[in-house]
Amino acid sequence: MLAFARLAAWFGYPEHDDEPSSSFGVPLDDFPVPARQVSVVSPKNFEEAQDVADYFKRQHLVIVNLWDVDAELSKRMVDFCAGLTYALGGQVQPVADRLVLLVPRDVEVLDKPGSEQLVERVFFNQL
Repeated sequence: MLAFARLAAWFGYPEHDDEPSSSFGVPLDDFPVPARQVSVVSPKNFEEAQDVADYFKRQHLVIVNLWDVDAELSKRMVDFCAGLTYALGGQVQPVADRLVLLVPRDVEVLDKPGSEQLVERVFFNQL
């Protein structure tokens, strides 16, 4: 157990005065939560939809910026993102006009109450 205590100290976890017969001795609250990755994709053509899917399959939050694309590509990308998130248990969250966030299944997005109507309007402006 002394080796575990040294290892914990090396990683910067606080030392605990637990008995040697006890477990590792570092409360779960002391372990950092792994950082989420956020990927931003500004597609120029539909082939870049694969990049979106690759990031999302790795559990990244993906921001898809559709500001600089025509209406047809924007619609195709929104449809693709909706199918992708549905298939992998995530969700699509509109952020602003022509800007969407793909959220993996185990991530919760907290939003201000009352902003649902604005979000719906912005989302359908993608089309």
